[in-house]
Amino acid sequence: MPLQVPAHLPPPLDASLTGSPPRRPGSVRRTATIDMVWPDGWGTPLRLVGRARDLATPRDGAGEPVVLGRAEMQATIGPERVITAIETVPSRDGIEGLIGTQAGSYLRGAIDDALPGEREAATPLHVLLDDIAGTSLIAGFAVTRWQPGLFRDMARRAPDFGVRKGKVICSGLRPEGWAQTTRAAGEDPGHAVRPAGDISTPDDPWGWHEWPERPPMCMRRHRRIDVRRVAGAIVVDSFFRDSCWEPDGSELSLHEYSVEAEVDANAHTLNAVRATPRVLPFPECQWAAPNVDLIIGMHVDRFRTSVQETLTELQCCTHLNDMLRGLAEVPKLAAALD
Repeated sequence: MPLQVPAHLPPPLDASLTGSPPRRPGSVRRTATIDMVWPDGWGTPLRLVGRARDLATPRDGAGEPVVLGRAEMQATIGPERVITAIETVPSRDGIEGLIGTQAGSYLRGAIDDALPGEREAATPLHVLLDDIAGTSLIAGFAVTRWQPGLFRDMARRAPDFGVRKGKVICSGLRPEGWAQTTRAAGEDPGHAVRPAGDISTPDDPWGWHEWPERPPMCMRRHRRIDVRRVAGAIVVDSFFRDSCWEPDGSELSLHEYSVEAEVDANAHTLNAVRATPRVLPFPECQWAAPNVDLIIGMHVDRFRTSVQETLTELQCCTHLNDMLRGLAEVPKLAAALD
């Protein structure tokens, strides 16, 4: 049933991307996915299954692409989002230090402690580890499509809905906003999910890394970032989607963005950026996108921390911030072009 919102709010977005852009000569493409699954059924531990790959396309466009790096991850998440087991490929000494850590706001610091230098190296593995926090939080949405009453039960167990550490989480969960007021009235605010466009690349077997075969009840996070050099600048095209599957097998997009950016090739400062919200759950979510101008001129190398320090509360969307933080990887990916 379509989400019904008051006339003073923007209508739900319906612009899920179909297709992925062709790989350009002289570019690097990073793709990553994390599947959120329950191998033993809902109510048992969540399993996060991640894959990531960096791929260089030769400048002449004719040669075989070169795999620059790969990573795989399996993490088991127990009660209170605590990591109870984790394995990675390639294996990393110290990864066991994440066991017992809660997959929340302190996880990223724990990753730095357990695997020093991984974040600075902007490795494919770090992308997967960094996403444990976000994916473990949203995973339960997939189950609500199979058990419609579950959202109300989960909401009743979240008295600080939309607030974390005394601060508003994002634009879409603002005080007196659509989601909060609807929930306060004892109703399910619903989510403006939309049919997900097919982003696979059947004409290019290198377009994405191989996706795992998904179980029926599953949520998947997709990331793609393309980097190339143009006249002293690094040009970036990136994509982000959280989607799940209905009992009938159809795929629904819940969070989806595209971001285009230009980074100074020498100073690594952000010259320009444009964020396009495509699918978002609540009407006010899309109001965050214009605020990306606030980070223009900043050093992208520091975006893993500075984005969240700059775009806060009503200025931010948590999923857009996740995308923008990923621009910290751009200098390392661009270095491969040399």
